[in-house]
Amino acid sequence: MPTGPGSVDVGAVTFPKQLEIVARHVDAARDAGATVLTGGRAKTTTAGRFYEPTVLVDVDHSMTCMSEETFGPTLPIMRVADAEEAVKLANDSTYGLAASVWTKDAARGEALARRIEAGAVCVNDAQLNYLALELPMGGWKASGLGSRHGAGGIRKYARQQSLLVNRLAPKRDLHMFPYKAGTTGLLGRAMKLLYGRGKRD
Repeated sequence: MPTGPGSVDVGAVTFPKQLEIVARHVDAARDAGATVLTGGRAKTTTAGRFYEPTVLVDVDHSMTCMSEETFGPTLPIMRVADAEEAVKLANDSTYGLAASVWTKDAARGEALARRIEAGAVCVNDAQLNYLALELPMGGWKASGLGSRHGAGGIRKYARQQSLLVNRLAPKRDLHMFPYKAGTTGLLGRAMKLLYGRGKRD
């Protein structure tokens, strides 16, 4: 139990509901055939709500501990056929806050990291991005709350405005009520001539 700063390795869970989510993910994995190597229990005391650091093996992608964000001290370990399957399953999620790739081949690790759909991906590290304050930090998909740090983190505090002044405005709009087929066709051909680039994929 905590007795002061630095007295515990894994701190308390802030909200009761979050402790329930962590427990539910672990219990569901265990019920579906996963093995708990260590941990796997919650404990609430006057000092706070705690969940033991937990390592799960024999998990698969159908389990909530692999498909949802647990936000708890759990480490589910899943076997895959190869790196291609690992990338495919990592991206098969509505979430994408952060990820990491571990390998002896740094160049291959970087290539794999570029294919992972997450806001921050570290190679051979788990949280190095927290030290790179000049880089934007934020999740993809349904993860994160916008972006912070870097240019994007500053721009979120600014408002953008598009201001257009037409100094050659005619007395009457070229395409306005009542519409005429001839005028519409002429404008369509003009747009195609000015902006048409052919078929795009």
